[in-house]
Amino acid sequence: MAAASFADSWRARAVAGLVLVGALAALAYLHRDDIAGLLGEEPVAAPANGPLAACLAERYGAVDKMREEGIIDEAKHQLFRRRAEAMCQDRFGG
Repeated sequence: MAAASFADSWRARAVAGLVLVGALAALAYLHRDDIAGLLGEEPVAAPANGPLAACLAERYGAVDKMREEGIIDEAKHQLFRRRAEAMCQDRFGG
């Protein structure tokens, strides 16, 4: 009877399983922010920078009002909020 090769042994399957678990763990770690976003976003803390906080409050208020009035839909609302945040952070740091 010929000896079984390593590739056909239970040890090879155990190593493959460990590699699979390690790869999934690494993938989950690298995308932990994306996964957290899917599970529910945490409220964004107000920045310590006063002018930045004032700018964000003003811009977010305008964007929220446009959504409430039906001028923009939810997709545009999220886009405009991201753009407002980028503009305020560019202007006042953050």
